[in-house]
Amino acid sequence: MAAPSFPARRVGLAALGVSAVLMACGGPGDLHVALVGPWIGAPAVSSTGVLAEEHNAQDVRFAQETILHHRQTLIMTGMAGTHPSSPRIRALAERIGRAEEAEIAQLTAWLRSWGEPAPGLGPCMTGPPGGGDDERGPCNRGPEDMGPGMHRGPHMMGWADLETLDEASGTDFDRIFLDMMVWHHTDAIGLAAAERRDGLSPRATALAASIITRQKAELVQMRSMFTRL
Repeated sequence: MAAPSFPARRVGLAALGVSAVLMACGGPGDLHVALVGPWIGAPAVSSTGVLAEEHNAQDVRFAQETILHHRQTLIMTGMAGTHPSSPRIRALAERIGRAEEAEIAQLTAWLRSWGEPAPGLGPCMTGPPGGGDDERGPCNRGPEDMGPGMHRGPHMMGWADLETLDEASGTDFDRIFLDMMVWHHTDAIGLAAAERRDGLSPRATALAASIITRQKAELVQMRSMFTRL
């Protein structure tokens, strides 16, 4: 039997100085309460008729998992700036890093506006090997590596992978970096595709589409660079 649907209703929260939009539906995931403070005003309506502040469980999952995924990207792109590597690899890494830093900030802000937690740092997310973090714990390619309750994609790197990259230099570094980043991008595209399919937030689904476009173009470039090493 299909889940019943109910119209959206607005509930005043005078004590908090905010309003809340509540909705239940039979679509992908459960809708969450979207708090709209006086500093934001009433949520805008998109061309599809969906309130801009509405979101569902998929939007939250996408934001949390993409933040974690991007953090690991920043570990790898950071290594390109500190290890002997080709100028083309360093330029690529810098461009990827800038884009994903901006996306992390955007996704973190959305999670806060939705009243959802941004993920903490798991043991695989604390920095490159040898960074002096003796408390990071094991990185065993398990869900705990991504932070409590976080799903990890099949192409997330384990700590041993990062150590291998950290120990490489020159052409070996370039080759390992490109190989790891290709798989990493493949996983990120999968996360974004799930958001486009099942997400509700217009902003989150638009970002997912942008990630897919950008990372597919970077995949083409990286595969071409790999064949020239």
